[in-house]
Amino acid sequence: MEDFEFTKLSWLIGQWEGIQGNGIYHEEWAADGENKLTGKAYFISKGELSNPEKLSIVYGEDGVFYIADVSHNTGPVSFRMTVSNENSFVFENPEHNFPKKITYEKVSENELTAIIEGDSKGKSKQISFHLKKIY
Repeated sequence: MEDFEFTKLSWLIGQWEGIQGNGIYHEEWAADGENKLTGKAYFISKGELSNPEKLSIVYGEDGVFYIADVSHNTGPVSFRMTVSNENSFVFENPEHNFPKKITYEKVSENELTAIIEGDSKGKSKQISFHLKKIY
């Protein structure tokens, strides 16, 4: 990953939303310098905002990392980029309970699928988020 072109992630910049269960999942990303994207995600149901997350993707000496700061964790959790190409990238942290793997796939200029997967309560679990760009 030493020669990784961080601009490959620029298609993620913007605001994304999709129906998830009985509400709307919202995720947004912005460039924060040459080697960092900052973002946030949350769920909206019945007018209430829940599960807020502070997100970032950082390119440093040790590689590219997706960092999620979620209220139910004691601190931010890092996931190392393990796969990247023009239309998808994968971040993994086998030590984390759930998720262990986060995948972003570009479906089109205005659509993406984010997939989180891992083990939950002893069973393999996968959740897909089908999002459309709203801004």
